[in-house]
Amino acid sequence: MKFFLDTYALIEMAEGNGSFDKYLDSECMTLKDNLAELYYYMLRRYGEEAADKELGYFSKIAADYNIAVIPHAVKLRLLENKKGRNLSYIDVLGYAFARKNSFIFLTGDRAFAKLEGVEIVR
Repeated sequence: MKFFLDTYALIEMAEGNGSFDKYLDSECMTLKDNLAELYYYMLRRYGEEAADKELGYFSKIAADYNIAVIPHAVKLRLLENKKGRNLSYIDVLGYAFARKNSFIFLTGDRAFAKLEGVEIVR
């Protein structure tokens, strides 16, 4: 199976959460935007050396997205936020990218629980 790692999944992997170990040998992808969030988290929490290390590790699976993903992502955000879910732009861009490329969206964010193609791990 192919998995898209959202920022939650990236952070949990960087933190050593064993619940994510089984995904380390899978085909995984993330967006550069998610790496920016990961870098910020690591820098704030552990400092520049740790942030650089994780950025280097996950950079090999980072992708850019096609501009065509933007309308799908923004429409999803509008629709889901009207339902009371607070989805960020980076989250919906990742989700739309994952769906367009047949990846399962791996997250710990329960706001995605009712959407197709999502696996929630905590």
